[in-house]
Amino acid sequence: MQTETTEIPPLENVSMSTFNDLQLPESVLICTYVSCSLSILGAIIIFVTYCTVPEAKNQTRRLLLYLTIADLLNASGNLFGAIRYSYIHRHHIPFTSEQIQELCEHPKNVCTMQSLVTTFSSLASFSWTIIIGLHILLTLVYQSEWCFTTISKILAHCASWGVPFVITMVAAFKNVFGEDLSISSGPWCWIRGCLDNREIVKWMTVTGKGWEILTYIITAFMYIYLKYYMIKRRRREHAPDLRYSQISLHLRDDDENYVLLWFVLYLLRIWGTVRYGLFVYRVAEGYDNVYEFDQTDMVLMHFQSVGDSAQAFLNCLLFCVKDTTVRRGLLGMMCHRNSDRQMTEYNRIH
Repeated sequence: MQTETTEIPPLENVSMSTFNDLQLPESVLICTYVSCSLSILGAIIIFVTYCTVPEAKNQTRRLLLYLTIADLLNASGNLFGAIRYSYIHRHHIPFTSEQIQELCEHPKNVCTMQSLVTTFSSLASFSWTIIIGLHILLTLVYQSEWCFTTISKILAHCASWGVPFVITMVAAFKNVFGEDLSISSGPWCWIRGCLDNREIVKWMTVTGKGWEILTYIITAFMYIYLKYYMIKRRRREHAPDLRYSQISLHLRDDDENYVLLWFVLYLLRIWGTVRYGLFVYRVAEGYDNVYEFDQTDMVLMHFQSVGDSAQAFLNCLLFCVKDTTVRRGLLGMMCHRNSDRQMTEYNRIH
């Protein structure tokens, strides 16, 4: 099947000096490497605790597992993109305009595949974040067991894996993935920077930022609604310490931590959203050179290079370290192994 291509105008508005400025500082790459590595480690810990701490294994934790799979894919993709960027710029020689246009017009398969993976995983992450909130809301407020039925599980997976897959495949069919010149992203590939500016805005919105902003709005509404419900219920029952587990048998006390998941999302992702907003503003105002990185954009890029890949790591801190049940399970497992090791050593000596 022939891939439909989008017409690419020449980069006539971009000067050679701007191309030289597109060489990202080492600090951006370091931020990306550290963030991605910590997230991969955090995802592994979440997987391990899910298998080894049965006391914490409920439907909410299972949904977190699916979210972690998406976040692991995203962190791995961004790490791969940063490694690719380091490799093609390993000689620290600024590219000419012709070389950059060649990279952008004819992206390598590595760049395209990385864009596919990170786009799909980011969209899946947003969807699972909403579904976790919806699960807590319906289970707590309406005592609904919607998430425990077969049909609801199928719908959740179709929405969180199927819809992102379709969106990603449509974008791939339109041939919009590739070298993005770090517009609204870090040292990885996304939407090709040599497309028409309005096309770039459209596909950034469709393949990520539009869904991200929608996730902000939906989760903010759910947080306010849950807080209002808990305050009202505690006052009505004169129980200021009323916990989730006392309202629903399907929730644990530590499941209250899941409402903090949305603040983690806001904290980590807002930097890229601000850069996206700045790019949209420049395009709408008809700036001569929307590729120019000023000091504000470069500072935001550092935060984005950390935030866009760090969700699995912060989720690990929130749902493994802060979660009392999981923390005790991990400590118990480590102490038990240490006791077994000491006993084995004692028997060997005696």
